[in-house]
Amino acid sequence: MANLSRYAIALALWGSWPVSMSFSGLDQQPGAPHPSPSFEADLVSIDGDRYVVKDIAGGERQVHVGKDTEIFGHAKVGDRIQLWVRPDGHVQTIIIVRSGPQ
Repeated sequence: MANLSRYAIALALWGSWPVSMSFSGLDQQPGAPHPSPSFEADLVSIDGDRYVVKDIAGGERQVHVGKDTEIFGHAKVGDRIQLWVRPDGHVQTIIIVRSGPQ
């Protein structure tokens, strides 16, 4: 049941995600991959407002988490999280998918 509500929240957020003008298709190069506003990753480290995450493909990236970031639960290093990230690297929303080791 908890998984169902997590997916319901994710779908609701997906429908309300603001699309910037850069995603309108006018500035896109033919054949260029479209960046995904949402992805799943493991939380590697937290340094103040900077989170380092490792995506499922093994790529690490640094994202910014601010006071306006919605975090469902208390994210800690080792957790698998779903992130909605704006093109500027600021995290809009974080949902904990799986808690890491205690």
